[in-house]
Amino acid sequence: MSGNRKEDGGIFFNPSDKELIEHYLDHKLKGIKGANDIIVDKDVYAKAPWLLDHNNHPLFMTDVWYYFTTRTQISEKKIGRGKNSKRRITGGDNDGCGSWKPNTTEDIIDKETRKIIGTKKTLTFTKSKKTKKQQKTGE
Repeated sequence: MSGNRKEDGGIFFNPSDKELIEHYLDHKLKGIKGANDIIVDKDVYAKAPWLLDHNNHPLFMTDVWYYFTTRTQISEKKIGRGKNSKRRITGGDNDGCGSWKPNTTEDIIDKETRKIIGTKKTLTFTKSKKTKKQQKTGE
């Protein structure tokens, strides 16, 4: 779960996907306090990524953050069998707003049992383009 930190030769937090699921997410879901406190709850879909207050834990590598977040599923009736999640950021002080777009999905497989224990999804934030009406009104 940790290794030598390149920046200062010390120890850093670098868990594998399996460790994140089994030692952090599983403990959080079971209400077990302790090691999983290093990862905080945050609604990362509420703000543009540069407006998030990042959890700068001393064991985290530079520009690496870990969060627990909850996906809000869009109604099955509205969009394709409920597979889509709400990832659009609008209004407030979100500087242009935008949305998180999924890039890749990868199954996390336990090497011992060869069973899928989770799914890893990579997202990219894309800023929205202003419409002509927004440009005229200054929104």
